[in-house]
Amino acid sequence: MRLRSAVGLAIALTVLCVVSIGCGAYAVYADWTTWTLMGRLLSDPGAVGDADLGRGESLILLAASVQSKALIVTCVVFIVWFHRVRTNAGVFASGSDKAASGAAVGARFVPSAKLWLPYRIAATTWESSRPLRADGGYRSFPSTLVNCWWGAFVAARVLGWCGGLAYRLAESPGAVRYTATAMLVGDVLDIVAAVPAPLFALRLTAMQRTKSAQGPVVAAVHL
Repeated sequence: MRLRSAVGLAIALTVLCVVSIGCGAYAVYADWTTWTLMGRLLSDPGAVGDADLGRGESLILLAASVQSKALIVTCVVFIVWFHRVRTNAGVFASGSDKAASGAAVGARFVPSAKLWLPYRIAATTWESSRPLRADGGYRSFPSTLVNCWWGAFVAARVLGWCGGLAYRLAESPGAVRYTATAMLVGDVLDIVAAVPAPLFALRLTAMQRTKSAQGPVVAAVHL
């Protein structure tokens, strides 16, 4: 087993996260437009025409389409990067974690585990990748980035899924306005999650790069 550079993947993931933030901002605008539109409809039905309603629905559908496509591409790159750094961590601390590197990919597709296993793997990978100090001890790298990223990501996914389902089932202006609120909060959390994600990726990649340069590692090459 040998180390493989994750620098290019981390940079690509950073770019995609910036794109996702832009898509999230557009989704927030669509949610806010729908929320205010439903508020006007509830207070004065005659002030809202069919064209306004059609525009609001088009905004929501376009935002959902753009956001889902960006999310898919970002997730694909993230999974490849995640598998790469997990494999590297296995070289740094062989046998220290029972979770195989393949779980870094498979965990995201197991419904009952995808909200917990990736976080556990990320946390153990972070710990295994800490560089050494001059005295031989491990340098301190708080896992705040891991916790903030995963917490915001899970909250955004749950709210987004619930809001999207409720929007499809909503039949009254009040119900649509309520679901728009849930989607708005979820999309804001998406933006929040997209900020620590590349910071986490770049920091972890840099940690592994530093650790690989500190001395020989069994069956490894420098990143």
